[in-house]
Amino acid sequence: MLLDKAYKELPDVLKEHSRFEKPTVDSIIQGKITVVKNLGDLAKAVDRDTNMVSKYLIKELGTSGTHDSQHLVMKGQFRQPQIQDRFDAFLDEFVLCSECKRPDTKILREDRINFLVCEACGARRSIGSIKAPLKKEERKQLSIGDEITVEITRTGRKGDGLAKIGNYLVFVSGAKVGQKVKARVTGMQNTMIFAVMIEIIT
Repeated sequence: MLLDKAYKELPDVLKEHSRFEKPTVDSIIQGKITVVKNLGDLAKAVDRDTNMVSKYLIKELGTSGTHDSQHLVMKGQFRQPQIQDRFDAFLDEFVLCSECKRPDTKILREDRINFLVCEACGARRSIGSIKAPLKKEERKQLSIGDEITVEITRTGRKGDGLAKIGNYLVFVSGAKVGQKVKARVTGMQNTMIFAVMIEIIT
């Protein structure tokens, strides 16, 4: 009887067993701009404001842009997997509960600190704010051919190891999560660096 009573008092979201599927970005490159055609649908699917989603994507892709209730227009040419990877990172940081991995969360601000609070399991964690991109003169200057040392923190959609250097997102082919590697820069696009692994640092 006590178990039945406790079950009835659980939030409805905990009784649902459907698996959350991350929304898919629908984008197209038109000349020198990239258009995310379903910004409004993406924001609605994860219960976040379109301004928050667009601000994050613009910052992470190191560009500028404008948006309305449904579309995001960014300067530059960005492939769909690049945008999807950044949107997935947004979900991990500002939507999904770190404990139960459900999207049933809300953002609360207490004493100038933002918290992500899960309405399903009750977990909460502090989250940062989305700041404007660094100015060009503030970015660390890197060039093709430079050697860099990074720690791989996650895996990209195509299997590349991902790391960050300041405001740059680094894609390292051949690297795996948890490795600290030395890599050579082979390409750069806005705040994204493409590199190949030279060696694993122990």
